[in-house]
Amino acid sequence: MTDTSTSTRRSPLLVPLFALLGVGGLTAYSKADDAHVAAEWAHCGDLPLTWQIYLSAYGALACGVLALALFWWLARRARRRDTWVGDSWPGKLAIAALVVDVPLVALQFFVVWYLYQPSPGGPISCV
Repeated sequence: MTDTSTSTRRSPLLVPLFALLGVGGLTAYSKADDAHVAAEWAHCGDLPLTWQIYLSAYGALACGVLALALFWWLARRARRRDTWVGDSWPGKLAIAALVVDVPLVALQFFVVWYLYQPSPGGPISCV
């Protein structure tokens, strides 16, 4: 017996939603980092990273990992019912989002790692 409720059929749409939220988090990180660099140059010195930088980097990573975990859960649920996730168009969209999300999660891990690295150009000085 298959469950054909609307929530079951539409739940694969959450995978591309969280993948897009991860892309939005990377975009927010880029904007916050640009603003931070501009503030450092205006201050003529190093400034601590802002909470917006940390929030956007970790939020993007959380959304990317959540998209992967949600797809894994959907695939397990479909397998228990002897079906496949890609049987419907929301499932096919989830698979496409998964293909895009895997390299994005690698980039998001790199961004979080990069937060804790020293500045490659050294301290900013306006002298």
